[in-house]
Amino acid sequence: MQGKAQDASEGGKLRGVSGEVLYGEKIEIREPEAATSTPEPEVEMQRIDLDEEVRVAIVGAGGYGRVALDVLLAGGLGDRVLGFYDDAHATLSGEVRGVPILGDVSMLKSMLSVEVVHVVVAITDNAARLRVANSLRTLGARFLTAAHPEAYVSAAAVVGDGCVVAAGAIVHPDAALGSHCFVGPGAVVDRDAEVGAGSWISAGCVVGPGTRIGARVVLGQNSSVGRKAVVDSDAEVGALEHVDQGGG
Repeated sequence: MQGKAQDASEGGKLRGVSGEVLYGEKIEIREPEAATSTPEPEVEMQRIDLDEEVRVAIVGAGGYGRVALDVLLAGGLGDRVLGFYDDAHATLSGEVRGVPILGDVSMLKSMLSVEVVHVVVAITDNAARLRVANSLRTLGARFLTAAHPEAYVSAAAVVGDGCVVAAGAIVHPDAALGSHCFVGPGAVVDRDAEVGAGSWISAGCVVGPGTRIGARVVLGQNSSVGRKAVVDSDAEVGALEHVDQGGG
């Protein structure tokens, strides 16, 4: 995995490499994870030693969950994945690529009360993803950031906890992603761009330099946001659409 965390007080850098797990250390971006009464969390990242017994759970066994698993497998972390938790587990097959579907999210919450688990919340709906992440965070979950070995994340970029960066995605220097974002295959987040927590950047998107993307935004496939443009929180930009200026 790749990424960089920046300490809010001193601007320190954390450089990631393929196969590295990141969570914990405070960085600059602060975004509300959901429009609820839950206190606003700080984006957090921290380097941990892979010699530790890291246990990873994926919440959501649908399409996004399969992508998250693929990224973890590509990064050599398959043996650390406990399994999937999904509230629709009774209607699903028992496993995904040999990884078991263990039960619903309440079972994961029970586990968090007795042991440390690193979580990837792989729910496609942005608001639901952040709502579930909030509920798990309050119980002590740590969130794993996963970047495919064939993605490029600059050491001078900030990637919040719980993000998934797919194969072929590029995050340029001084770009910043809030917690629990998805960056799809072939997407580009250009220099100095800021993307709010829980946003979904679909395959082939281009987020231009210096743009400001709010929380829980959906950018459709092959859409683009121009230089220094602004996209408001909860907005949706359709496939192939282009945003030129603020308030999109």
